[in-house]
Amino acid sequence: MVHCAVTLAESWQDRQRIDVQREMSLLTQRIVVRSLFGNDLADRDSRLGDAMAVVGREFGVELGVGLLTPSWVRTPARRRVLAAVATVDSEIDRLIRARQEAEREAEDGEDLLSRLLAARDEEGGRLTVRQVRDEAVTLWAAGHETTSTALTWCWYLLSASPNTRARLTAELDRVLAGRAPSYDDYDRLSWTRQIVKETLRLYPPAWILPPRTARDKVTLGGTPVPAGTTIWCSPWSTQRDPRWFPNPDVFRPERWDVERPENVPEHAWFPFGGGPRTCLGARFALVEMTLVLATLAQRFHLDVHPETVTPKAGLQLQPAAPLHATLHDRTAQTTR
Repeated sequence: MVHCAVTLAESWQDRQRIDVQREMSLLTQRIVVRSLFGNDLADRDSRLGDAMAVVGREFGVELGVGLLTPSWVRTPARRRVLAAVATVDSEIDRLIRARQEAEREAEDGEDLLSRLLAARDEEGGRLTVRQVRDEAVTLWAAGHETTSTALTWCWYLLSASPNTRARLTAELDRVLAGRAPSYDDYDRLSWTRQIVKETLRLYPPAWILPPRTARDKVTLGGTPVPAGTTIWCSPWSTQRDPRWFPNPDVFRPERWDVERPENVPEHAWFPFGGGPRTCLGARFALVEMTLVLATLAQRFHLDVHPETVTPKAGLQLQPAAPLHATLHDRTAQTTR
């Protein structure tokens, strides 16, 4: 995570104008590719990334009129999804075959794909190739665009909150003293973690969670819910409810100060879901966002234009228009 973020920072220049979402998407793509598949993808990671971007974009369309269209109707969006999925399948299959060949040559890989192929159940059985493929694609999809979207909103909020950004800079200077962060710094970067958590409260990438079906008749908040009812849960709505968060539309990372905790009910904050089916990549995402933010903010301030951005609800909650920012190199300003 840190190595990829440092590489990105080294490519940035003072007063350069960037597309924030594009930069964060490329960064998290590199991180998840290296974590899942190792470092031998060469230029093929862009094929995977482009295909997954198509799937994410077109699924956003499906959340609209697509929900009212029978599944057998091949709309243009669905045809594009099928083509993109075919690309993903072929690339993942190629990687699986390469890992299987490496295993026969007694080469142990440290990436997650190699570990999935080497895993055994209680009876000594392996995952099938299809199961490995499904696990890898699910982790790719869940660990890439969601994190880049959250980081995009994070830079937007920091740009609009000079005092919060100044406090972040002070923490990074104090804790890191000019060096790159490491995993051991995660717990010490308390204000950085609070910024991440508050960003996920205001702009949860998964603004609505996959529906659940009530198994039994229950009453929720005084509302009768018959068995078989489809229930949608929205982190966006709950996390902006004034009953749980005073001044809910205000960006206040201090809400999450462990030394002065506010009375937030369990599951009032649930950007990763909750219970036994909570997102298994939650810890990975929180660490990634914290270390990436620390690495880049240590070097640069991002001034976002325009100052007011409207969110757009698709498969994820993303800015409705491209988010551009001007970079300000802190080290360059110091030496002037």
